[in-house]
Amino acid sequence: MQQYGKKQPFATPEGYFESFHEQLMSRLPEAEPTAAPTVKVTLMTRIKPWIYMAAMFMGIIFMVQGIMYVQQAQMTNNSIAFEDIYTEEADRFMYSSLYDEYVLYSYLTTNDYE
Repeated sequence: MQQYGKKQPFATPEGYFESFHEQLMSRLPEAEPTAAPTVKVTLMTRIKPWIYMAAMFMGIIFMVQGIMYVQQAQMTNNSIAFEDIYTEEADRFMYSSLYDEYVLYSYLTTNDYE
């Protein structure tokens, strides 16, 4: 600031913005406005968004069904593992304690027994 000061290095010519519009319009070529071409709307053009939306919902339904299938398969695998655990761990637990079946089921359903 000390070296250059507050002096503006550029200046606009006198009356520039007052005559800017006229100068710009004189430089543009003369052209008549044309009407936009009419587009014929076909039946397919009208139903295309509905088809896309139906396909999207079908994809969501199939995705949810796939996730539910995987979870059900995992639960089936867990039940098989539960049967294996039941035969080994339950016998060991029942022989070593005097608890009832409710305590046994709560013991087997927690992950703390490992």
